[in-house]
Amino acid sequence: MRPKIFAHRGASDDFAEQSYESYTGAISQNADGFECDVQLTSDNEIICWHDDDTNRLTDKQWLIAKTPMKKILKLEIKDEGNTGRPITFSELLQISIDSGRDLLVETKHPVPTRGLIEKKVLAELKKRKKDIKKSGININIMSFSYFATRRVALTRKFTPVFLVAQAPLIKYVPAEIYGVHIKLLIKKPELIDILHKREKKIYVWTVNEPEDMEFCARNGVAGIITDNPARAKNVLGYS
Repeated sequence: MRPKIFAHRGASDDFAEQSYESYTGAISQNADGFECDVQLTSDNEIICWHDDDTNRLTDKQWLIAKTPMKKILKLEIKDEGNTGRPITFSELLQISIDSGRDLLVETKHPVPTRGLIEKKVLAELKKRKKDIKKSGININIMSFSYFATRRVALTRKFTPVFLVAQAPLIKYVPAEIYGVHIKLLIKKPELIDILHKREKKIYVWTVNEPEDMEFCARNGVAGIITDNPARAKNVLGYS
């Protein structure tokens, strides 16, 4: 089975990362799904944002956890010459449902509100349960935090993805799906066989080089998370 192509923070090579434009752009690049990072604002709303502050991508220096959603949504994202507007998790979920694209949701940790982010995400997904089921999309919640993935697993509603940047964690942290950095897999390709023998799925991030895309496809990973879905589709010969 061919790996699915996920747009990392949207089609972030060509659009401002994790903006509305980057996700609609990923649709035009025919990505199979989206990847996003989520955090809570000061009013406990879910925003799609990677960093814990706005410094890198805007002309403001605000902490996400101390800024209300209304203020964040007025910002302009500026990313290597590309601009765009911030997107809420609810809005991205609607785009996923409408377009029939799968969704990978990374909850960021550590954060001041601890496990509240998983509770909020799960509540939003529960609210949209009928629409999600009707659309046929698959949604996974990911984290580098084992405790976050356990919170998700205990609901028995969604399969969590444990994100791994160090090989020993694969041995000691149980999961059904592992998200593994491409550099780690290239350095230790034996991890692929280890996980496949345990009947585990592998999602790989962030895969931007053609030879790495081919490596992933050749070794039977389940998902490729890339900044450039169009390139991945072309390299792997997807229509």
